[in-house]
Amino acid sequence: MSTSIEIEQLRNEKARLEEESRNLDSRLQQLETHSKVLGEKIAIQELKNENAAKKAAISQLESKIGLLETQLEKLLNDVTLEKEDSAEEQEAKKEAVEASEEEQEKDANTIKVSALDEEEININVEAEQEKKKHEFFY
Repeated sequence: MSTSIEIEQLRNEKARLEEESRNLDSRLQQLETHSKVLGEKIAIQELKNENAAKKAAISQLESKIGLLETQLEKLLNDVTLEKEDSAEEQEAKKEAVEASEEEQEKDANTIKVSALDEEEININVEAEQEKKKHEFFY
């Protein structure tokens, strides 16, 4: 009986070792899978970090571009305003010269008219002043 008991013990030990081997294989497979999952998570997190850094760089560049565009627009508007001011100044000078010439002509006409009647002079002067006001707004 001792041999049969020994065979029984050996079979039990073999079965226990086979079960342990299966458990170890299963655990090894679980750990390998977990290792792969963690590797993928790390790769994903690294990509997220890289993307976040790129987004931050893009945002900074977009802000800088916006400021530069605003600055350029301001400079272009200043140049345009200067040109417009210069054109407006020239137009104003031209109008002033024309108005001066017209007034000289009116003065000459007024002198002629004043010889006729003072009431007509006031009417002509008021009409001319109204005319100037309307020209100024156009």
